Amino acid sequence: MRLRRRYAVLLRRASALPSLPLVASLHAAVLIRGAPSLLAASLIHGYSACGDLASARALFDETPRTLSARTALASALSAHGRCAEALGLFSDLDTAEMDNQAVTVLLAACARAGMVAEGRRVFAGVPRPALQHYTCMVEMLGRAGEVEEAERMVAGMEARPDRVIFAALLSTCRAHGRVDVAERVSWLMRRHGIA
Repeated sequence: MRLRRRYAVLLRRASALPSLPLVASLHAAVLIRGAPSLLAASLIHGYSACGDLASARALFDETPRTLSARTALASALSAHGRCAEALGLFSDLDTAEMDNQAVTVLLAACARAGMVAEGRRVFAGVPRPALQHYTCMVEMLGRAGEVEEAERMVAGMEARPDRVIFAALLSTCRAHGRVDVAERVSWLMRRHGIA
């Protein structure tokens, strides 16, 4: 377990550089140790950060389809503009079977691709949406010009809104010239104690 954590830390550092030779070397070391499936998500992220989606996908295809591996590859695909492919990785799973991170990756992919109907479907299947899910929805709706729907979502959300979600909503108002909604958002921010 300690060795796994050490490799995970090294992979995060290699991804931050990003250094493809270092990620590939770490991958080789993991293969020698015989634990590639335990570190598949970290390796997928590392390859993606280096821009090597082919290696990330090949690794995914060689390891068990765990939720963390699916989430890592979906995030990689989405970051590289392949959002529909990212969503396809979860086609056999129900939203209730996913963790918060997987749902966030799916909603972010929908926002990037302008897939509003799909984003609404994913969000509707979440038993207890987290703040980051609402934030992704506000960004998605804002990009689609659905400013008032985004406002209603923030006003009626179960989770307590924060500065980030209000910033996303105000950015949407500015992008679409909706001063009227921005004034209501300002009032909503004061109501939640956010200045």
